[in-house]
Amino acid sequence: MRAIVKTHRAPGLELQEVPEPTCGPTDILIRVRHAGVCGTDLHIADWDEWAQGRVKPPVVVGHEFAGEVVDMGKEAAGQFQKGQTVTAEGHIVCGHCRQCRTGNGHICRFTQIIGVDRNGAFADYIAMPASNVMPLDGIPTTTGAIMDPLGNAFHTVLSPDIAGSTVLVLGCGPIGCFAVGIARAAGAARVIASDVNPVRLELARRMGAQVPLNAAQEDVVARVLSETRGEGADLVCEMSGHPSALKQAFGAVRLGGRVHLLGLPKGEVGLNLSNDLIFKGVTVYGVIGRKMFETWNQMRSFLSSGLLDPTPVVTHRFPLANIDGALEAIRSGAAGKVILEIGG
Repeated sequence: MRAIVKTHRAPGLELQEVPEPTCGPTDILIRVRHAGVCGTDLHIADWDEWAQGRVKPPVVVGHEFAGEVVDMGKEAAGQFQKGQTVTAEGHIVCGHCRQCRTGNGHICRFTQIIGVDRNGAFADYIAMPASNVMPLDGIPTTTGAIMDPLGNAFHTVLSPDIAGSTVLVLGCGPIGCFAVGIARAAGAARVIASDVNPVRLELARRMGAQVPLNAAQEDVVARVLSETRGEGADLVCEMSGHPSALKQAFGAVRLGGRVHLLGLPKGEVGLNLSNDLIFKGVTVYGVIGRKMFETWNQMRSFLSSGLLDPTPVVTHRFPLANIDGALEAIRSGAAGKVILEIGG
């Protein structure tokens, strides 16, 4: 089969012919139709410091996908039907550690991520544990292919009840734009979105942000306070990991509000914990992945009912062979979500 492979410990990815994966007794073999390209794939392609410390080539990359069932292992038979369209949770957890056994598998210390720690989805076929596979139930595979990052946004936004709240989203990459749409769909009274990229701010506006702010041109904290009668935002979703945005998050949150952190800073970030967190009574929540499988059920409910349409965030589509074009679109800053069209 065709696959995009990280072949060596050096920059670059290669399109290769590799053996089709075998379907183990508890696995589902899936023909991939669409796959999402994200920053993780860019890190691996560029072979940055994070990739050098994590990835062990050769490995098929890609962790966001959707497709159709073509085969089932003996112990997985009957759980799905051949031809059924599915997506899958890309974090494969042990099922036995304390976190897994207390319903917190999303923070399993033994997690393996497809396309990072084991072969992934930028390929014609992928074999996944049946326990990770989720039926799409009529949701198109173009949307199924972005449910991984969409789930990150759901996890970030919906951990508290936000109906009637003011939500501030800092960083309007694809996940930040998804977060804007989720907040509106969940009943937020006002959604404020901040970025320095006009293209991304326009995508956030299309997803429902009533107040898009260009952080390069105005004081984000002052504007948020102005928009909230001096109170601050009830929930701040920090999606960028940029040090200045992290400081804005704690400056813009109201007394007793919540700050949810999804963006990953490259190093240490200086914060005034006394004034910005302790004396304000702020709750801070670190977001990793998706709650398995509560987040997936939320997503299917919002998508199937029509409460949320994430498609405005998808700006580019490329064939599998043009992975370099897909990565360049992300590097350019002029893209929202990028999808690979692989089969069918």
